[in-house]
Amino acid sequence: MKIEKGNKKINTEKADHSAQRKTRSSESMRVTSIARKINWNYVGHLMLSYLFLDVLLFLVAAAVFLIGMDMQMTGKFSFAYVRAFSSGDTLQDVMYTVSTIYDEQLYQIQIGGWLVLFYYGAILIVLSQLTDLITMVFMGTREVRKELRPLNQIAMRAQQLSNIAFDETKYHNLEDAISNLRVDSMEKGIHMHDKELQGIETALNDLLERIRASYRQQAQFVSDASHELRTPIAVIQGYVNMLDRWGKEDTAILEESIEAIKNESNHMQKLVEQLLFLARGDSNRQSLDMKMLELNSIMREVYEESLMIDENHRYRFEELGCAMIYGDCDMIKQSARILIDNAAKYTKQSEEIMIRVGKWKDGSPFYGIQDNGIGMSQEDVVHAFDRFYRADSVRNSKTGGTGLGLSIAKWIVDRHQGYYDIVSREGLGTRFSVVFPRTVEM
Repeated sequence: MKIEKGNKKINTEKADHSAQRKTRSSESMRVTSIARKINWNYVGHLMLSYLFLDVLLFLVAAAVFLIGMDMQMTGKFSFAYVRAFSSGDTLQDVMYTVSTIYDEQLYQIQIGGWLVLFYYGAILIVLSQLTDLITMVFMGTREVRKELRPLNQIAMRAQQLSNIAFDETKYHNLEDAISNLRVDSMEKGIHMHDKELQGIETALNDLLERIRASYRQQAQFVSDASHELRTPIAVIQGYVNMLDRWGKEDTAILEESIEAIKNESNHMQKLVEQLLFLARGDSNRQSLDMKMLELNSIMREVYEESLMIDENHRYRFEELGCAMIYGDCDMIKQSARILIDNAAKYTKQSEEIMIRVGKWKDGSPFYGIQDNGIGMSQEDVVHAFDRFYRADSVRNSKTGGTGLGLSIAKWIVDRHQGYYDIVSREGLGTRFSVVFPRTVEM
């Protein structure tokens, strides 16, 4: 039985090879016929082009000769002149006579020499054109086939792919491999070791890798969010237990607990709002109201707000030209407020915070926030926009924040197709510059 199956497989392969040879032969003949038609069509158009060019050259040469002779001999050209050619024994003896309508001869010259040069020049041009046409007739088809070869190969490959007959077992093996996939398993993928299915394997493995990356990102996001929410919840529970034990009769404990619960509740509310913002952004459900805006006016408003809200720092506003952007006004303000709030957290009281707006080095619109705070290390700069990332120096401080503000600011700038330029030195301060793409100023 195995021998019979082997023989059937060999016969099938031979039949497939024979069919492929016949297909290639018929396809080659079809391509040759097409190439020949294209070439003859091109030769016909080329012949007409040469004929038109020859007639045009003849007319131009005749016009130049007639006008030039009249201008040289009489000083002017007129259509009223009577022109005549008198032939002799040879082409060299041809005479050209110009007279008025009253038979008054104006001039007569021998033009045989010019006609001889024109004659031999015309022969050279015609011979070169005929040579080109003959070459195209005999060699053009091969050149067209050469140009059509890539298209022919693509067509034949497509035909081969359409004629491939997969074994039913291949479909079942592929189905089993897909069923056994696990998104959370990094080392696993589809490996059929089948050349005919290699393209499908590659496409599915690439898709699986993107799904895994998204899965890891979501898992990390949920883990970090849970960790951040656990702390304020634990604090609130601790104060509630303390109130239950001693706060009913102790006014000091009661006031302390209420204040702490209020602070942690506000912190949780802010954290949840930021999480919802990022979640809507990741799912493309955060809409933007895009329009032409004057960035200077937006940053001036943010500067004036900062003066009213924060009395512990000095603010300075600097304009470096007029900047127009295409964006969402509220979102731009929010990104700037996040950066200013971040600068205020890590800058000592009475220190200056600089707000700049205008044209960047390359003329693009930008705004910048510069502080004299604690600064960041190079490692912290690299991870500044990572979600829930906080430098070790501020991780346990009261100003540590949620670790989501800069992530939100980066999302906003990314949606406006802008980028950040960060310069920071530990102990000296940080400068955030937000550069937006150029737009037509209105």
